[in-house]
Amino acid sequence: MKGNKILNTVAVLGLTMASVFGQADEIKASKDNKFAVGNPDFFELPSPSIDTGVNKKFKSKDWLEIEVKFKVQKLKSPPKDEYLDSVDVKWWIVVKGQDRKAYLMEKVVNHVNIPVDEEMIASVYISPNTLRRITGSSSAGKSDLEAVGGEILYNGEMVGFFTHGQRKGWWREDLKSIERTSKFPLLNKSETPFQTLWYDRYAEIAPKK
Repeated sequence: MKGNKILNTVAVLGLTMASVFGQADEIKASKDNKFAVGNPDFFELPSPSIDTGVNKKFKSKDWLEIEVKFKVQKLKSPPKDEYLDSVDVKWWIVVKGQDRKAYLMEKVVNHVNIPVDEEMIASVYISPNTLRRITGSSSAGKSDLEAVGGEILYNGEMVGFFTHGQRKGWWREDLKSIERTSKFPLLNKSETPFQTLWYDRYAEIAPKK
């Protein structure tokens, strides 16, 4: 009986999502500047245990990390030092809720000192408590995401985009049946326990002002 209830919940949510994600408007990127952007990758990362000389016992929980690779392809006015001062990555992520709702989480991450000749990685994170609070599961992961989408902006222009789970541009739709929320935050790497780990793997994040 319990199994049937779960299946019914999934079916209802699936129908809801199918009706919400319609045909998106055409995405118009900059004609002068262009970035190559990869598909999102997903990683379940346990909270790191750092040796401080004090042994405190705790049970590690899993974070969900979403990564996207990007690289400059074309620039109208290439910088002389071959570095871009600033690039923004805008993220939209829809998570399936245990209450049969779907929640839209948004985040803009400002990256600085971007080399024009090197592939970079941008990332965002969902904390273990946020995942469990939304999904009801302590082992939440990629399968709990209904959709991931994003845009890369340089000098205020969209120069590339990425998507997963739904057609391109779904985040530009009205999405009336999806609840936008800031109660469940997306976090950038500097806002997580992974702040100092694998540092050179990722695009540098601008410090808070």
